[in-house]
Amino acid sequence: MIELFFVFIYVGLFTIGGGMAAIPLIQQAVVLRGWLTLADFTSMVGIAQSTPGPIGINVATYVGFEQAGILGAIVASIGFILPSFVIVSFLASLLRKYRKSELVVNWFYFIKASIIGLIGYALVSITLNSVLSFNSIHDIPYIAFIILIALFVIFKILKKYPWLVILIGAGLGMLFL
Repeated sequence: MIELFFVFIYVGLFTIGGGMAAIPLIQQAVVLRGWLTLADFTSMVGIAQSTPGPIGINVATYVGFEQAGILGAIVASIGFILPSFVIVSFLASLLRKYRKSELVVNWFYFIKASIIGLIGYALVSITLNSVLSFNSIHDIPYIAFIILIALFVIFKILKKYPWLVILIGAGLGMLFL
């Protein structure tokens, strides 16, 4: 439980840019410790993206639950949000005072570039694991690709209702996968 807490303190402390930027850090931490396989982690990220709320906390909560039940979910979630809460509380007054400083403005450009890199890594890592994890051509879930294309078309039609596309995707996944 203590290791779970400190792993998510670490992830929360070094996650800058939101939940998607946390995915590579969480992946590294949980897969290297053997808490989840890479395939399970990839599936979990997909589920976390379709549930309400920020993806980073959803993933942290899920990993905590998988490791130690409800108490583990609570511990991992608190560990994940605690660093952000403390840092933002401390920096809020400083940012109001120095937000026009050239140093602060340049720092945010650096942060944005780092965030793009982390999100790009998460995208490539999860995509490669999802697409290239098949042993043969017979293992490829063609129905999943058909559902993906169908959901893309449905989303183009229902642009104003992404929640409906999520529900349709969940329903199709439960029916066919």
